[in-house]
Amino acid sequence: MSEQSTGAGTVVGDKVDQAKEVVSAQTHEATERGRGMLQEQLDQRSTWLGEQTRSVSQTLRHVADQSRTEGNHQQARMADLAADRGERVGGFLIDADGERMLSEAEDFAQRQPWALAAAGLALGFVLARALKASSGTRYQRRTSLPTYSTAYPTQPGYDRPAPQFQTAESERPFGNGETTDAIDVGARR
Repeated sequence: MSEQSTGAGTVVGDKVDQAKEVVSAQTHEATERGRGMLQEQLDQRSTWLGEQTRSVSQTLRHVADQSRTEGNHQQARMADLAADRGERVGGFLIDADGERMLSEAEDFAQRQPWALAAAGLALGFVLARALKASSGTRYQRRTSLPTYSTAYPTQPGYDRPAPQFQTAESERPFGNGETTDAIDVGARR
């Protein structure tokens, strides 16, 4: 009997090992697929951003030329410097592929983990402040809007007067606030 239980235990153990291998392979495949998608998105977005940066650099060149014609050489020099740097950054973003950018980001994170943690902390602080500032304005808007209740006037929480309907000409108040007692029932039909 112990031979049968030992044989069953080995079969179960083999099945568990096979399941672990399948899960490991699927996890690796999903990770690689996700990494590939991230690289593709990085490549597309960085190319677009590089083109936009070069466009801004060209605009800065025009500003520099216009400043020179107006005699403002200091402003022209500053615009030229900004345009030069923008063109270099734009060229890097256009030429860099997603794999290279991911590798550089991973290398930086491994070399400078504290810098990455500090950047994450700073980003978290900025986002928290932005959310706090926007929540105040949302709260102000929410509390300034009128509330509508489905409660009846006799229920607690009813916060608006019951609507006043005037249906017949004879029910309208006179100048002194009194109403007539004569009601023309036929006129309402």
